[in-house]
Amino acid sequence: MGAEEVPRYRLFNLIVAHEPGYYSMRRALREIESILGRARVFDAPRSLLLLKVSDPYDAVRRIAREVTEDSAILRAIPIDLEVPPYVDYVASTAKELLSAKADRSTRFAIRLEGRLYDRETGRLLHKRDAIEIIADGIELPVDLDNPDLLVLVKVVRVHRSLGYAAIMVAPPCAVYSRAHHSRGVCI
Repeated sequence: MGAEEVPRYRLFNLIVAHEPGYYSMRRALREIESILGRARVFDAPRSLLLLKVSDPYDAVRRIAREVTEDSAILRAIPIDLEVPPYVDYVASTAKELLSAKADRSTRFAIRLEGRLYDRETGRLLHKRDAIEIIADGIELPVDLDNPDLLVLVKVVRVHRSLGYAAIMVAPPCAVYSRAHHSRGVCI
């Protein structure tokens, strides 16, 4: 398969991590609905809500502004695209998203949460190897401490054998995190 044939999905465009447990999941969903209105739930694997909203970046901004200190919501990540969890698919998609959102002086970093596979061998790759493959061929300066754009790849499993690599390319502050007191309001 060539780069133009990468299977891309738009099944969900917002990942919300919440405190563990069924009741925390229900509470987080109620909080999200009170802030955003109705959100379509694609799936809810292990302390995550995979949601479909009209504008994921705006949704994260609104969650960051309106979430309370005792919220069950721990983190919210806007997603640009999902692809199968193979490193070549992720690399191709990340390069395409970066080329659309970056100029030649844009500094970037890659963060991988979860593990990706080599499509040819079916082998699970080490994170460092996967990041090197994704970064290969990107002609932008790397800045791991203070990037202008973060390529965040989060691998989520929705069933035992079905997973997706959710990809976000945005400023790091586009992610809301209660732990880092980031407010997700930069964009």
